[in-house]
Amino acid sequence: MQNSKSKISTKSRSKHTKWSVFLLLLIIVFSMLTLAACDEKKNPGQSGTRPTTNGLLPGQLEPGERDHVAFILESSITSDYGKSAYQGLQLISAANAETRYVENVTVSAAYRIAEQLIKAGYNVIFFDSPVFDDIASDIAKNNPNVMFFVTDGNNTGNNLVNISFREEEQSFLLGAVSALLTPEDSVGLIAKYPEDRQTILSEAFEAGARFVNPTAVVRSFVLDPEQNDASIQTDQLIDMYNPSILAVMAGSASESAMSSARKAGLRVISAETGLKLLSPVTEPPEPAETVTDDETVTTTTTTLPAPTTTTTVPWSPGATRSTVNEDDPNLYDPATIKVLLKRAEAYLYAYELFRSGDLPADTIFCGIKEGLITVQDYATDIGEDQITSIEYIVDTIAQGDVSIPR
Repeated sequence: MQNSKSKISTKSRSKHTKWSVFLLLLIIVFSMLTLAACDEKKNPGQSGTRPTTNGLLPGQLEPGERDHVAFILESSITSDYGKSAYQGLQLISAANAETRYVENVTVSAAYRIAEQLIKAGYNVIFFDSPVFDDIASDIAKNNPNVMFFVTDGNNTGNNLVNISFREEEQSFLLGAVSALLTPEDSVGLIAKYPEDRQTILSEAFEAGARFVNPTAVVRSFVLDPEQNDASIQTDQLIDMYNPSILAVMAGSASESAMSSARKAGLRVISAETGLKLLSPVTEPPEPAETVTDDETVTTTTTTLPAPTTTTTVPWSPGATRSTVNEDDPNLYDPATIKVLLKRAEAYLYAYELFRSGDLPADTIFCGIKEGLITVQDYATDIGEDQITSIEYIVDTIAQGDVSIPR
């Protein structure tokens, strides 16, 4: 009888021990999941780092080996987007990589060209357009030892990462800065957006303007993607709506839009870099003769003020960077301020993440938080209080504390 009771007691304790161990394991698992969720909330944006094989990402070489990086471009290196990709490739080349590009590539030819690059030893390949999204996905699956990047695509994989340019953040910030720099409600915009994103980017600009001024009214004209001259549309917008400031985000058509805006006396907020206009070419004034009673002659001369962001003077529009010497003292920057999406630097950013082994699991975001959308080149007549307000807007967007149409 004593032994029977002892056996029952032992079984009871054994059963209790098993349940205790099970509950302890359950608590540990729950705690780990909770900590992971908390960490994710603390660091929104880029997803977790992708796993590596033997400490190396697909396509990653041993230390000391030189990468071979190729760009497959939808358009030429002189187009708005192709130019940025080519500049990004140059930055990667300066980081000690062997580089090559193929421009004006059709979708039907992209797979074959990528295969040829792989056979030639290229271990990192960038596709600069979402039109190559499916091609990039297919060839990545068939070449697991090569790393692929595709711009603004949807597909990802073990060796395929998407590069997402936050164009909506740039449009929002451009609208906010434009509204901030004018006390009036009427804000003008000349833009050349991708056809598939026109609505979203226009809405983002308006949302930015109204974030600063709830009564702001945006008057805009969206150009055809192939248009390189916006002078007529800019003149029409100014004549019809008389905006107090003009934002220009029109790629190769930006120079003509800026020229029309400055002739009309408007401040220009630019989303383009490297653009300058000719200062006015004025004939020397004729000396003014004054005859006095004793017939002595005195001469007076007129000194013309140098053009600034607040003076308006006529000039001959149409000068381009390709035909005018950049060191010409008659050139000046017509923009009051610039809101730039640094596309070239974004390609280098993606490459550096690859080299360091810190690639996210699916998408590299290139926006304000990553320091790839910036406000710079402030004119001298922008006050410290305005600069502080702009910096506040930038920080607010970076922290995700404002809703932007996406």
